[in-house]
Amino acid sequence: MSIGTPVGIHLLVNVYNIPNIGKLEYLTQGLTLLNEIVHTLNLHVVAQAGHQFSPVGYTYAFVLSESHFTIHTYPEHQSCFIDIFCCNPDFPPAYAVRLIQRLFETETVRYQVIQR
Repeated sequence: MSIGTPVGIHLLVNVYNIPNIGKLEYLTQGLTLLNEIVHTLNLHVVAQAGHQFSPVGYTYAFVLSESHFTIHTYPEHQSCFIDIFCCNPDFPPAYAVRLIQRLFETETVRYQVIQR
């Protein structure tokens, strides 16, 4: 590989105005949603870890065979921040953004797609 040849897509998603803050408050509720994202995007988890903050909010990380997927939630701001780096050339960033919007039930999303 030469310098500058992209090996993957880095998707950064800022999700705002989430009406159901239960999806942001407790990892036990959020994990179902996160697993749906992983499954729907056909990502392959090799390790995972998370932390429940007190009183609410969580962070979670999936180590993927394709790279990684992380989330940090801020229920007090009705928002979360998602980072997916994927080395699979078939990874569909636009589809991933639409999936995240649908699952978090909001239209207020800002995102960046970076070739890395």
